[in-house]
Amino acid sequence: MQIGVLQIVLKILKRAGFAVTDLVETKPRCFDIVARKEDEAFLIKVLYNIDSFKLEMAQEMKKIAKLLNAVPLVVGEKFKLDFLERGVVYNRYGLPVINTATFYDFIIDEISPMVYSAPGGYYVKLDYEKIREVREELGLSLGEMAKYLGVSRRTVKKYEEGIDTSVENALKLEELLGTYIIKAIDLKNFVKYEENLEEEKPEMEESEAEIVEQLRVLGIKVYPIKHAPFDLLTRPEECEETILTGIKQVREIKKRVKVLGRVSEVLSTKAAYIVEKKVSEPSDMVVFLMKEDLECIFSAKDFITFINEKTESTEKNI
Repeated sequence: MQIGVLQIVLKILKRAGFAVTDLVETKPRCFDIVARKEDEAFLIKVLYNIDSFKLEMAQEMKKIAKLLNAVPLVVGEKFKLDFLERGVVYNRYGLPVINTATFYDFIIDEISPMVYSAPGGYYVKLDYEKIREVREELGLSLGEMAKYLGVSRRTVKKYEEGIDTSVENALKLEELLGTYIIKAIDLKNFVKYEENLEEEKPEMEESEAEIVEQLRVLGIKVYPIKHAPFDLLTRPEECEETILTGIKQVREIKKRVKVLGRVSEVLSTKAAYIVEKKVSEPSDMVVFLMKEDLECIFSAKDFITFINEKTESTEKNI
């Protein structure tokens, strides 16, 4: 069933003109699809039942999305025993969750959902400035509005200060004021990010830990990633560019490089793989660095220059 949902999401994105790549062959992963259209990028996790999406995966997805300036989104059909409803946004560890029908509306028709699910039922966001403006135009007092809605005067005052309310109360408000006062949910800015991301000390092989330490000594910020086709996101100090970086010395390195290159191409992001032994098959999208090359690099600026030169050299040979 999950593969079916994945194929639906891919078809919707391609129909809308997105460049996409899926990561079906990479497991485990915190996102399944990378999509980009012009300056807009999405990281999408696809599950039939979103209950299987764990906290660690969500945390990594948010970290990657922030560093790559992408929109994280989870698409599924069920949560536990209930089906997700069209036009409703659900929340899983701070990430927006929608079903395929809502995804279609959002991507193809550019219609944002209006309702979100939270403990206790369905809620909406109110255009509080419009509520106050129309109430005053109609000459309604807070008390009169409260009596009509069957709530306290204090609650109505909170509506005009930006508090959310139930769908039922919002519809009563619209009926009373004679206008639309429900705001669409901004899926692209749904996630609340921490201001600073921590550079963790990951558990990894000794040789890989040495590479991480070498990068940090050069003044490069290193963000370890467990559930993705890359092992690190690296960002040289005083540089806004994030580099997808692989460091795992594994047998299937060529396969990983291929997937890494596809992700890099869709996101228009640089990608590098630091290896201990030379790789026989070069990649058009991924720059290979020998671990010993790092000993000849003395700053973050040199690191970027090295990658740029390697990239230019590869492009000339294509």
